[in-house]
Amino acid sequence: MGLEYEKLMRDGKMEAAIEAIFNSIEAEPREEVHYINGANMLHKAGRDQEAENFLQKAITLNSGSTSAYYSLANIYFDSERYSEAVRLYLLAYSRNPEDGDLNFMLAMSHVHLDSPEKAIQFFEAAHNAKPDDLDISFQYGLLCCQVSLYDPAEKLLGKVIDKTDHADAEYNMGLLKLMKYDDQNAAIHHFRNASEIQNDHHLAHHALRKLTESNG
Repeated sequence: MGLEYEKLMRDGKMEAAIEAIFNSIEAEPREEVHYINGANMLHKAGRDQEAENFLQKAITLNSGSTSAYYSLANIYFDSERYSEAVRLYLLAYSRNPEDGDLNFMLAMSHVHLDSPEKAIQFFEAAHNAKPDDLDISFQYGLLCCQVSLYDPAEKLLGKVIDKTDHADAEYNMGLLKLMKYDDQNAAIHHFRNASEIQNDHHLAHHALRKLTESNG
């Protein structure tokens, strides 16, 4: 990829990569890419204050740096500073509104801020950009289920279930079958699948017990 420390990053040699990035910054103090890469490595190492300082420096060097805004927003998101994350994601979004990952992170931030109506529009854009991304499909389907948009929820969760063993998708599909169709047999099928995929899926086991008792 061109920069000597990037192989260390790919190989997971975190401390060596950070040291190499510091050396690169010392040699080229006005190259924003070093600060962004350094910040991402520092964040992985749990050194978020240093990472934030690096990204602020990158933004000082280039106030239009989409990567710097996005990386700083990710740090805020992981620190549960969702409002601050949204503000920075939107700065990146203004330059790249069709990016699937960016739309997904905006959607997830709004989920945490309990703003489902805002989250849905970004989930839709993320899903359109990356229709085969199962994480996007699941989270989008989960939110649709929670706000009673059962038709798209069923399609999205169904896609996840068809492509992979996903206990939470099975569990939520079971809930959907109850809420949309009042179909207890279908719900039991999905709850049982969830419990088989994940033996300690307590919600699935609880739902199975409740339905079995009610049918008893």
